[in-house]
Order: sequence, then structure tokens, then C-alpha cells
Amino acid sequence: MKRTSLLAAAGAVSLAVAGLGPALADDISIGVIANLTGQDVNTSVQMARGVELAADEINAAGGIDGNMIRLIVEDSEYKAQEALTAATKLYQVDKVPAVIMFGGSSLMIPVGELAKQDGKVLINTSSSSAKLGDYPGTLFSILPLDDIVGKELGKYVAGKGVKTVATVVPNNTFGTGVADAAGAAFEEAGGKVVKSVAYTEGQPDYRADVQSVVAAAPEAIISAGYGDDSRTIFKNARELGLDVPWYTAYPSIFTVENEEWMNGKLSGVDNGGYGNDAGKAVLAAYKAKWPDEDEPLAHIYYGYDAMMVLAEAMKKAGVEPAEIAKALPTVVADYTGATGAIVWDDRGQRIDPPLDIIEYKDGKFETVGTIE
Repeated sequence: MKRTSLLAAAGAVSLAVAGLGPALADDISIGVIANLTGQDVNTSVQMARGVELAADEINAAGGIDGNMIRLIVEDSEYKAQEALTAATKLYQVDKVPAVIMFGGSSLMIPVGELAKQDGKVLINTSSSSAKLGDYPGTLFSILPLDDIVGKELGKYVAGKGVKTVATVVPNNTFGTGVADAAGAAFEEAGGKVVKSVAYTEGQPDYRADVQSVVAAAPEAIISAGYGDDSRTIFKNARELGLDVPWYTAYPSIFTVENEEWMNGKLSGVDNGGYGNDAGKAVLAAYKAKWPDEDEPLAHIYYGYDAMMVLAEAMKKAGVEPAEIAKALPTVVADYTGATGAIVWDDRGQRIDPPLDIIEYKDGKFETVGTIE
């Protein structure tokens, strides 16, 4: 586990906010776990930037009862053991009451186990396995879970008139959760899943997986994925002539390999709601702080809302983890943030989220509709 500043990792977070300077007696330390090295670094840095923007805003307004938020950032390297090491340090050495975390469900679930064991709070900004609901009172999700997004994805594909699909997803709880929910909704609408592929992440080539999809001759692909793996799979698909539409969960976290080939061919269901006043304010703050950076990804908004609802709970109930956990559902009920209104079930898992339809056109992702 590498303890690092986001500044060093990707130019992301200032030294003061990242907690690299000396702590003051009245600081309130909050943990942040993000994969700053390893897989999918960009989206993780964006989440951490969102947390920082919220901490900036809270501190500028006087902090929490006059106490400043101090972020302690740890690098999970996108490895479960490193995430556990980071969480152990934050909860047991730094004594933080809560951690805001970016990472896949294979990282989030073991950290959730540790948080439950230690009686601490974990706020999820990126994982979406339905199994995250097994930690009520400990693990709270700003992101909706796969069963919600996957179901809407399956319905969306069926609404396109597609009759047969193959599912192509990473072999992890995120990927298989999306495939199961989307496939079930698609078949319930009258379609048929003719091939299911769950690939091993981190491979240099996926030609064998893609070739098996070519042989099944689906009309379209239902997919989930991210980063370098998605780029490699798209490259293999292009080379093997798999010239069909790709319908995906969270298309904005995919990496396109060939802009011209993928133009108009990639779309899907993504988290939305960022066009409200709070989302616009976060976007403006982001551009002011990082004027030379590209447009922010969705995760900046989820990081922002995570820090904001945590701060509201601490303002209401103090900094003891058990009291924070009790207060979080009550403050969320009155909160509309950068990702819209947050509605939780009795497990602290998000339901009825704003969802957007995203398409890849002319080299960029565009929001073309909203699912009410």
C-alpha cells in the first residue's frame, strides 16, 4: 500500500487538503481510498477531486463547528489487499470515523467487512455490486447498484428493437451483476442472450473471447467494463469484424480504441443528474481549480456528494462513527446534491437515481436522454 498525495499521483489534490501537512488539534480527519496507481486511475482521481472540492467548500464556510476537514489519502493500487491495508491504517492508526472510497466491488466488499468489524463508516462512490447491501449501518452508497442500472440497460436495449445479444463483461461482481440484471430484463422483454462472456481482467489480448462472440452472431453487445481492458476488447472486436452496436452500463468510463470505428456505435445507461444547480456549481469549481484539465467525469460528482452528506451528518451528530451512521439517512432525506436527490433504502443503498442515456459521437460522449 502506497500512501501518496494526489498531487504526486495526478496533479489532483492540494497538500493542505490532502492532509500532508501537520494536523491541527481541532482538525477532523476523513479517510480517502482511491486507486492512484494501477487500473482505472483517471476515474479514481476524479472522485478524489470531487471530495477535495467539497472539503474546500466546507472549510471555506467555517468547517464543522469551526473544525477544518483534513483528508488523509491512501492508494489502493486497485488491489484488494492494498485496499485493506489502507483501510486498516485509516481506521485503526489514523482513527478516522469514516472513509470515502473509490474502487471495484472486489475491493469495496472486504473494506466493508473491516469497517463493520471496527464499527466505522464507509461511503461508496464507485462500486455497484448488489452484495454491498449486506452491510447496513456501515456501508452507504452514493452510486446506485448494478441491479438498478443493469435492469434499465436491458430495457433500453430491448427498446431499440434488438432481438439477440451477447453479454461481454469482466469476471467480477460488477461485471456479472450488470450482465445478470441486464440479461434478465432483456429476455423478459422478449429478447434472447445467445452468448455470455466473463473475461479475466488485465490480459494483453481478448481475441479468443471476442471470437466466441463473433461465432454466436448477436445483433448487439451488452457490456460493462472500463479503462485499458475496454480499449483492448474494442480493438479485438474491430479487427475480428464484430461490427454491431455496443450497449453498456456506464459508457463514460469506457476507453474508445478507434474513434471513427466506434462513432455512433457505443451507447448505454449512465448515472445522471449533474445538470442541476449543484452539479453546475461543482463543474464551475472544477474548471476554476483545474483549468487545463479535460471535462470532469461522473465520479467527481459522486465524490463531492459523498463528502457533503458525510459533513452534514457530522454537523448534526458529531464525529462518533455510530452517531454518523444514524444521522446519514436523515440528512440524505433532505439533500439534493451534484448527482440529484439521493434516496436510500433501509440498507443505505441508493434507489431511484437519475439516469442518463449516453452516446459516443464525434469523439466524445454526449447525453441524449434521461430515464425518469
